Order: sequence, then structure tokens, then C-alpha cells
Amino acid sequence: MRNRLSEKVAIAGVGCTRFGNMLEAPELKGKSIQEIAADAAREALEDAHITAQDIDAVYVGNAMVHSSQTPATQTQIAKWIGAQFKAGMHFEAQCSTTNVGAALAAQAIASGVYDRVLVIGVETTRTRVKGYSPYEREAIPAQQTWLWTDMAVNQAYSVPQGYDIFSTYNGLLALGYCRKYGISVDDFDRGMFELCRTRRLHGSMNPKANEQETLEQVATRYGFDDAWEFWRSPENPFCAWPSRVRSLVTTADGASAMVLARAGDAKAMNPQPVELKGFGICHSDLPWYTDDPTFWKFDKIATDQAFAMAGITAADLDYVHTHDCSHISGICTAEMMGYLEAGKGLQAACEGRLRFDGDRPMSTHGGRHAFGHAWAASAGSDTYEAVLQMRGKAGKRQMPKRPEIAAIHTHGYAMVGTTIVLGAM
Repeated sequence: MRNRLSEKVAIAGVGCTRFGNMLEAPELKGKSIQEIAADAAREALEDAHITAQDIDAVYVGNAMVHSSQTPATQTQIAKWIGAQFKAGMHFEAQCSTTNVGAALAAQAIASGVYDRVLVIGVETTRTRVKGYSPYEREAIPAQQTWLWTDMAVNQAYSVPQGYDIFSTYNGLLALGYCRKYGISVDDFDRGMFELCRTRRLHGSMNPKANEQETLEQVATRYGFDDAWEFWRSPENPFCAWPSRVRSLVTTADGASAMVLARAGDAKAMNPQPVELKGFGICHSDLPWYTDDPTFWKFDKIATDQAFAMAGITAADLDYVHTHDCSHISGICTAEMMGYLEAGKGLQAACEGRLRFDGDRPMSTHGGRHAFGHAWAASAGSDTYEAVLQMRGKAGKRQMPKRPEIAAIHTHGYAMVGTTIVLGAM
């Protein structure tokens, strides 16, 4: 049957490193990119109670080989984790990479080709190899990172200095949202402030997050008594009016991993496997939208495919992560999914409903702003968080009611719209 797996596939183990700067973060400092990938893989294998020799294939995703300098990613990482001679491949789908890898693994397992597949995503967007030693690293200038990212778009639509993602993701989308729903710019700003407070709160409770200060703590560090005053200050300038800098992604280095297997096998490996109930993937390119900047067709197609495969509707969702490189983009996607009421997402943020303890929890790991964004590894970090929540193992940020159904949406730049649906077993 089209849009169905021939048998159930589940996630038996998950792993994720700290997201941060490999020059500064204690958990990452002094390591090579191979080592951080191995760290994530080791956690996922241990979570599944197996070794690398128990898997059949290793899929490794890395989007910017110019920063990692590991073009043979799969062969290198396989040796580092003890999986030499296993089947596998290198792949990339930009920021959707790890979850596209999960879909590829599920298809291979359901077809009978493999029984167990390890999927790894690894990326460095803050640092790169310096000179010839993989252990010597240097910072990547922000404009260089975005120029490299821009290589993912159709160059016929691009310009030499790089396509300006921030104006599209933030300013134009924000203005379209305000116009569409009759929201004033002041009310938009207040909604984005509350949304950032929620994301920073979640990050502050996550030891693996890139940013672990609350927004209030950041304001105090800058000498402000009031977080709202800080939000509107020159310390938080507009990036693409009316969106501000702290409504954006923060770049990071990091890795994530997951072990997938047939559902029965996964249950024998781990008492709390999570079923990969459905997935949808839709590719597009510039321009991302037409007359309505708040509606991106490829996201709708991917989400509809995932929901149909999983046999669910929006009413079944208990937890959602949407790709929030731009906070307003993440809200638009959640509204498109039907998880939030159209035009009411920012109001829900102001009411605290999107917090881990609210009735519409989203991005409880901190999202792309607080948890950080390590391109190819990020989708796996989102899935890692959803699995922890579904198992009741998310620590301080654990949702009071463990979710039974979760949806994770990601954008792979220019654009790989990807949605996966997870279900408790």
C-alpha cells in the first residue's frame, strides 16, 4: 500500500551530545568531530542495550563538509564506533538530515534489507579544523557559515554575498502574519518576547542546551532589572523588522544519533521503544512562498503525508516541535499543523500554554534558539527530546502528562520540509 511501511519500525535508542562551541563547552572542548559523533552514537547504542557489532548499517549525515572536513563521513565514523565493515552511507538533507535518515532507515528495515540501523548526524557551525590536525580548531565567522549554508539553494536565485534568509524567515513572514491576522507590531513584539522566555526557560533546564540562561538572567547580566525593558533595548536589536535577534537560531557544534529496528526487536532491546508511526518529506527551492508568506506548501505536503501514514489527526498530538530557526516560522508551522489555532499562536505563548507544563507544549529542549542549531544533527536532537518526554525521562522539563503522540517538523534549508510522527508503544 502506498505511503505505508510493510511492518512497524521503532526507535530503540537515542543519543545526543551537548550543543555548543567546541572551543569553549567543557563537554566538547578538545575533541574531534569524529569523537563527538562517536559520543552520540555510543549513547544511542547503550540506550538500545546493543553494541556497534549488533547493527547492520550506519547512516551518517553531515551538511557542511567544508567545516567538518570529513567528506567520507560514514566510513570514518563507522571506524570510530567499532562498526567497520558494516554497510552504510553518507547523506545530507541540511537541517532535516537526521530525521530524513530515520525515514531512510525505516524503509530499509521494513523492506527486509536490514534489521537494525544506526543513524548519526554531526555538524560544526561554530568551529572548523585549523591547519592539519583534527584537534586544532578555530572559530568560523558567522558570515562564512551562512555563505556555506547558502550553497544549498538554487544558485540561479542567489547572489554572491549570500541569500538573506533572515529577511524571509523573520521580517517578511512576520509582517505577513501581522497583516493576515490583524496583529499590531507591538503585540507581535510582546508575543515574541514571551515565546523567547519559554524557549530560554526550557534551555535553562537542559544540561545539553547551547544557551542555559533564562531570558531574565540574560537581562540581569546586561544590567537590566526588567526583562521586557532588556528585550526592547539596543542589546536585542531588530534583525529583520519586526523580529529581533533573540527570536533567531543560535549556531552550535554537536551530534545526535538513534537506533532503529523492527518494533518487536526494539521492544526486546529496550523496554521503552518509540514507534516511528509516519513520515513525510517534500522538497522545494526558492521562492519558498507565493502570495501568502505565512503558508509554505512543502510543509503542508510533508505534514499531510506523515499524518496519513501514522493514521492520526492534529487532535491526537500531545507534543510538537517545529523548526524554529525563526520563532514566527515555528508558530506558523504549528498553526498549519492544527496544533495551534490559526492566528492564536503568539497569544498561546503569552498565556504560557507552550511551556513544558502548558496544554500545548512545544520544543521543550529549548528549540533552535536555546538548545542551538547544529545543522545535520539538529533533527536528531529534536527526536531525542521527544523520546525522552515520551519515556518520562526529561528531568526538570518533563511534561506533567507523558505524551503518547508527538510530531517533529524540520526544515532542511531551501527546502526539505520533513515531518515525522512518533507513538508510544
